[in-house]
Amino acid sequence: MHVTDAHGFLWFLSKDEKLGKKALEIFRACDKGKEIVVVPSIVLLECMYVCEKKRIEFEFREIMQKIHGTFNYPVYPLDEEVILECQSIRQIAEVHDRIIVATAKLLNAKLITRDANITDSKIVETIW
Repeated sequence: MHVTDAHGFLWFLSKDEKLGKKALEIFRACDKGKEIVVVPSIVLLECMYVCEKKRIEFEFREIMQKIHGTFNYPVYPLDEEVILECQSIRQIAEVHDRIIVATAKLLNAKLITRDANITDSKIVETIW
C-alpha cells in the first residue's frame, strides 16, 4: 500500500515525464489491480485547485471518475486521527504536506512524493 501526494497523482494522470520511474510503476500496478494507492482527501482538494487554475490539461471530474467506484484508489479522510498525528510532524511547516505525511504514517505506507521537505524529514519512507 502506498499514499500519494498531489504532484505524483496529477503527473501520473497527465502522463507527465517528471513522474519518477518507481512511482510510475506503482501507479501502473494500481491500475491493473495489483496495488493500492491511497489518496488523502487533501490531495483531492489540491487537484481541484490545480484544475480550476487550468494548470493541467483535464477537468477535476475526470480525476473523480478515475477514483470513483474503484478499490485501488481509496480516499482517506481528514479525520481527528490524522489531525492529532499532524501535531507530531513539526519538521514540515506546510499543513497540506503534514496531512499527507500523517496519513502515510498512520497507514504505515510508503509515500509517493519528490517533495524535498518531506523526503529530507525521513518521517516516512518515500518513493519517486
